[in-house]
This record gives sequence, C-alpha cells and structure tokens, in this order.
Amino acid sequence: MTDPDVDDEALSWAGDDRLQVGGGTAPRPARVRVPRDPAAPQGGLALVLLGVLGGIALLETLGWIRSVTSATMAATVTGGTGDPVSAAGYAVNVIGRIAAVAAAPLWFVLAAWRIRTPSRRVAWLLLGAVVLVPWPALLGLL
Repeated sequence: MTDPDVDDEALSWAGDDRLQVGGGTAPRPARVRVPRDPAAPQGGLALVLLGVLGGIALLETLGWIRSVTSATMAATVTGGTGDPVSAAGYAVNVIGRIAAVAAAPLWFVLAAWRIRTPSRRVAWLLLGAVVLVPWPALLGLL
C-alpha cells in the first residue's frame, strides 16, 4: 500500500545526517560585543541615585500633604453659596489639591518606569525634584 522509504523521507530533513544523538555538538552562536556608553552611569550608581531621588519624591509628597491640610490652606476650601460658579471653584480647588499631592510620586514612578536610558532617567527625576518642591511648606505659608 505505502512505500516505507517514502514514509521515512517524510520524517527527515536535509542535513539530518550531520546530527548525531550521542557524540555530536551543536555549533555555538557567535557572541556580539556591544560597546558600552561611557557617559551612562554604572548600575550601582544609578540604583543609589534612584533611591535618593525616590526619597526626595517621598519628602515632597509629605510636604504637599502638609501644605494641603494646613489650617490656612484649609480655610480656602469652602463650598461657597451653592451657586454653580462657587461649586465649580470648590471642585477645581479640591482637584488641584489632589493633583499637588499626587504629582511627585506620579512623576517618580513614570520616570523610573518608562525611561530606559539611565542618564535620561536621572535627568528627568532631577527635573521633577526641582519643579515639584512644596513651596507653601518651605516658605512657611502654612
């Protein structure tokens, strides 16, 4: 019915005779050396900088929480007279306070997670550390 030679040919490929089960070795792929960027920080330095800048982001978050919940700032949060304009002003005030508290950790997480080049990551985190300083807490406007 079927020719056994044809069935055996279906199970083999050209070059199968080179592969041996017991003693043959497969060729190793060549390793390609990628030149390292000398301007990029070392792994340890980048990790230390990431930790320091994460601590700064945490301190900034605490400063914004202190600023937002202080007595002087809390006095500016009133529901108003109930008209649409004062209700909108109240909503914008609350949203601004939430954004102020969330800005520093959000900046840190996104920069540390999305930016792959260590020098760019550190630069963006330094920019965030400068831009997101809680000025009301530092200047004593509490």
